[in-house]
Amino acid sequence: MSWNGLKKAINRAGAQVMLKTGQIESSTDKEFEFEEHRYRAMETTSTKLQRELKHYMESLRLLSNAQINVGESLSSFYGASPSSELGADKSTVKHSELSQLYYDVVKDLSEKCFTDVETPYNQTVLNPVSRFNSYYVEVNEAIKKRARKQIDYDALKSKVKKLIEKPNSSDAEYETKLASAQSDLQESEKTYLALNDQLKDELPKLVNLRIPFLDPSFEAFVKIQLRFFTESYEELNNLQMKLDAKTREDYINGKLDKKVDDVLVKMKELNITG
Repeated sequence: MSWNGLKKAINRAGAQVMLKTGQIESSTDKEFEFEEHRYRAMETTSTKLQRELKHYMESLRLLSNAQINVGESLSSFYGASPSSELGADKSTVKHSELSQLYYDVVKDLSEKCFTDVETPYNQTVLNPVSRFNSYYVEVNEAIKKRARKQIDYDALKSKVKKLIEKPNSSDAEYETKLASAQSDLQESEKTYLALNDQLKDELPKLVNLRIPFLDPSFEAFVKIQLRFFTESYEELNNLQMKLDAKTREDYINGKLDKKVDDVLVKMKELNITG
């Protein structure tokens, strides 16, 4: 930081303390405050949206991995059969073979999740939202700059006011000091108002752009979900059709719970479960 920059920072810090303690009157602009409030609400919401969209894909990946782990455990539980022995052309398969088929299906779905879902998801959903949110850095810097210029403006306004209200006739340089302070005030006011007007004009435009900018991403988000879960349903439904007809009928009629209860009763009858 240069010497002039350091002096400005020190003077600004002192003026900020005086503003907080009420020794300097603070400028207010209700229109800017309203637009900044709308902008902050959008910033909070879209930042959360980006975080949740990223979390969604991570959760989908975790779900796919969990399905694979379940498939592996089922294959070990039933005893996996070699692929060459699977009766893919038969209407039914043994449970040991069915568990292996389930593993193959969920593994294939997991691979599709990475290739057919993750890439378009990043390109059409996550990246556009991230790009939109990246503009907040520049906007926030402009708002901070406006705040700094407002402090400078308020401090100079207070300085000129004091010089006018309490003139020092004994000071030979009083008129020079007053003229210099008034000149600095005019320049400071010009800079502050320019930034203030620019933000009041551009903040609402940015807020209003959020819908046309994010609408395509929302549409893509829905379509990607629909495609993935439709394909998952079709694959798992095809697997379900490989169950024997009696099991499918019991599933439809809600009789599988009764079968499970019967098995639990038999387990309780075993001496080892005493």
